[in-house]
Amino acid sequence: MAMIDTQDWEFFDFPKVFRMENGFYNKKPESSGEGTIPFIGATDKNNGVTDYFTIEEIESASKTGDEPNQELDVKLFAPHALCVTNNGSVGYAYYQDKPFTCSHDVNPLYRIDGDFNEFTALFVATVIMHDRYRWGYGRKWRPKRMKYSKLKLPIQKDANGEPILDVSKRFSDSGFIPDWDFMENFIKSLKYKLPKTKRNTYADISSQNWGSFTLEELGIEIYKAKAHAKIDMDFSKNRKPSKLPFVSRTELNNSVDGWVSKDEESGVEEGNALVVGDTTSTISYQPNRFVAGDHIVVIRAKWLDKYTGLFVQTLLNKERYRYSYGRAFKMDLIKTTQLFLPVNNNKEVDWKWIENYIKSLPFSENI
Repeated sequence: MAMIDTQDWEFFDFPKVFRMENGFYNKKPESSGEGTIPFIGATDKNNGVTDYFTIEEIESASKTGDEPNQELDVKLFAPHALCVTNNGSVGYAYYQDKPFTCSHDVNPLYRIDGDFNEFTALFVATVIMHDRYRWGYGRKWRPKRMKYSKLKLPIQKDANGEPILDVSKRFSDSGFIPDWDFMENFIKSLKYKLPKTKRNTYADISSQNWGSFTLEELGIEIYKAKAHAKIDMDFSKNRKPSKLPFVSRTELNNSVDGWVSKDEESGVEEGNALVVGDTTSTISYQPNRFVAGDHIVVIRAKWLDKYTGLFVQTLLNKERYRYSYGRAFKMDLIKTTQLFLPVNNNKEVDWKWIENYIKSLPFSENI
């Protein structure tokens, strides 16, 4: 798989590289269930699609359902758009290769100098979602705020590796030009065959008895990890055997922001830990030794291993909606978070059943 180095990328103002449009609906139209035109909403699932409508349903439905109707071309958006959620699940980005309609909680973006394709759109979507931590329900990413946002992208270079500058400064006040070919080729380089699995059946989770427990009742050890700054370390986005994972509050790449060399052992966390970014509510299971960034909470327990860790991580992720930047997932809240867990006949958490359940899932042999 290709590696990537962002050090020589440059920042671009959104209006310089994207045509930003406003979403439309405040109230979703009535659906017959027979439509084929996707409705994009403020969700973090299903590529942003929350429903499907017919052209007649879109044409007849006004913005709120009770105000004067508007022309179809205001409600129906052209394909090759990158749709970015500005409310609810803020900062998710989804490529739409066919005509669609959407709520006003979505900003459709179009390239100024051409069309997105699936490769360039996936590249830019990943960069946008890398900055999701900046936004939340209390800080929406509406178009009026987005027009002041910046995005760091690879730039075009000549044969000597020097930046190619546009004298008209169309895309950047410094004359830099986004390198769309690099973005497309990088995503194409990630193509690989999906792994096969020997697991075709898995344990029936609905037949198990469940009980409610707070994390504190599960006998956890919880503490703030020693914070390290990337600028003070030999930090790289490239993975090497001699480097340790640098775990931050990002929700990408299992919260591994990059890789660091560390001469001294002080502050290195042992593996087999659940890790929480308290201001972003990002949760990961770290199997190996790692170095932590700022605002990182570590959870340890005797019952914790890679199977139970992934199970509990999934449950904690279901609780994320309760917390935003204005209501951080601090240690006291983590301790009192209630989880429903499988129990045995003694009403104790059945960790063995949890382990076997995870082992029964497709592709679990790759864990």
